[in-house]
Amino acid sequence: MTTSEDDMGQKSIRSEETRKVLVSLHANVAIHSTCMFMQAIAFTYLSKKLEVSPTTWGYLNTCTALCSLVGSPIYGRFGDLYGGRKALALSFLSMFATCILLAIADSIPKLFLSRIPLIFMQVMPGAHMVVADATDDASRSDAMGKVGMFFGAGLLVGPVLGGWLSEHYSEHFTCVLAALLSLLQVVLVMLFVPAQMKPTSPGEHKTKSGSSVFDLKEIARLCGMPQVRQLLVIRCLSLFPGMLLQTTFPIIMASTFNMGPQDSGVFMAYIGLVSMLTMGGGVGIITKRFSDLTILKCSAIAFIVSNVFMAAATKIWHLYVTVTPADVGAATMGVIMNSALTKVVSAEDTGAVMGLSGAMQHLVHTVAPSIGGHLLEQFGFPSIGILAAALNAVLAMYLFLCNVSKSFIYQSKPTRTTVV
Repeated sequence: MTTSEDDMGQKSIRSEETRKVLVSLHANVAIHSTCMFMQAIAFTYLSKKLEVSPTTWGYLNTCTALCSLVGSPIYGRFGDLYGGRKALALSFLSMFATCILLAIADSIPKLFLSRIPLIFMQVMPGAHMVVADATDDASRSDAMGKVGMFFGAGLLVGPVLGGWLSEHYSEHFTCVLAALLSLLQVVLVMLFVPAQMKPTSPGEHKTKSGSSVFDLKEIARLCGMPQVRQLLVIRCLSLFPGMLLQTTFPIIMASTFNMGPQDSGVFMAYIGLVSMLTMGGGVGIITKRFSDLTILKCSAIAFIVSNVFMAAATKIWHLYVTVTPADVGAATMGVIMNSALTKVVSAEDTGAVMGLSGAMQHLVHTVAPSIGGHLLEQFGFPSIGILAAALNAVLAMYLFLCNVSKSFIYQSKPTRTTVV
């Protein structure tokens, strides 16, 4: 057999191994998303039974966001040091602990206690770590988009299943079932995800015996890299307007547009479906035809148009029309930004940079609800759309006028090898 035939055989084997890993990853993400929204529904009903006040409910949500914010960078470092398999297993074990604590919760302090394991419940950053290690630069955005699509599948199934189980059985039963499914995911990860998938080349891997998950110097080093810093700024600017709308939409649908539970459910399902189609198919198509920076600029323009018309919306069908370009833009931009961040760092730092990306999202999620709620109460729904349009205009000017093109020049990576 010739050398070229040997190379083709090795590539075929690696391709098959990568396919199996991604299939198992898609299944795990879909199951996890289902479990997450099941416990979220149970958490809501349980809070109501325990007579949680609106103020305490706000504290609970802030606690959730802060736990996720603190855990993201640490979790990213853990993934770099110990591999995607252990990182995902840690996330699913954290989900198991959260569900068990909720299942035995009979007081408000125990509800707060159930939020603590969420520090390491970082499944999407963990999944993106595995995708970054298993794919090359050309196919990464499409692969990350498909992971997002399967997460969206859980968004469609989880709330319905969680609501039905909580109504016909109990919130505690719902949480126990979600906990058992999370344990099943630990088994699936240990069986189908290799211990380490990071690419190797002579002299690339450094000895990490002295490295620590809590090594703040490593995180600071990444933040100090010009490309990473600029991409994180773009990530923050792109997240804030969407988060303002996302966190206030439940109130807007009920109070401004008088949507009942069924109408609200259909609208949220529509948003989930558009996101799934965009991430599952649209991202792969457009990334083959346009550069990442061009896609981001077009997404920013789509945001502005959507937000301006959304501010003037008076009927439900107006919302459907105006939310579509914003939803497509948000789904596309999220995938592109995460993919770009993994391309500008070495393979050894993909986990940490995904942790930083997740921390940025949780930071915005911590601040945006308070601002959105205040604007909605004082100035009404149009003020949310106007502010979102203004923030997206700032993002567009940053992308068009500032020298950001250098941040989208990606370094080449060595050939990928899978170590089981």
